[in-house]
Amino acid sequence: MYNYAGNALTSVQQKTAAAALGHSFAQDPFMAYLLPNVATRVQQSTQFFLPMIRASLRYGGVEVSPDGGGALLWVSGKYFPFRLSQIVQSSLRSIPLTLGLSAFKRLQVHEKVCEHALQTKAPASFAYLWVVGVHPSHAGQGCGKQLIQSALDSMRSSGHSTCLLRTENPRNVGLYEHLGFQQIHTDTPPSSHLQYWLLSKALV
Repeated sequence: MYNYAGNALTSVQQKTAAAALGHSFAQDPFMAYLLPNVATRVQQSTQFFLPMIRASLRYGGVEVSPDGGGALLWVSGKYFPFRLSQIVQSSLRSIPLTLGLSAFKRLQVHEKVCEHALQTKAPASFAYLWVVGVHPSHAGQGCGKQLIQSALDSMRSSGHSTCLLRTENPRNVGLYEHLGFQQIHTDTPPSSHLQYWLLSKALV
């Protein structure tokens, strides 16, 4: 796995990583909620992930597989959840335009509840595993596990004591638990009707 931060990931590599994530989330419950149009979901989610990749390079790190088939984005807890000033100063400011007004409102409704729970449960010095995905053509080869293990090493070397993550996909919960994560919270916000799980793993 290759770890990147700052400006180390080229524009082409960023787009390749975004495309891998876009395809990997094509059937994900969260992306189906956010982008209900199946015909355009991969294209829209790819565009959605690109500014997230750039924000992760700035505020945390990005892990990519050598063949470009998978990517992982993480953010230091001292920046996450992002403040308005950070959004304005980073590529994240383009997300409302990228998603469109209705999808952006759905995003805000769900994220507001999830971020409140995260702030309540998060310990000091945590890192947030924001997104991890593997292109369907590379699935079943251990790429996701390798990306996560590499990211945990990067988080640990950066001084973080705990890794937190969130998933809306019930099938992922057991996979994360197999990697040593523990459930610390779950809820189904009435505003989105989309269940999510928060999981945690000590890094020390």
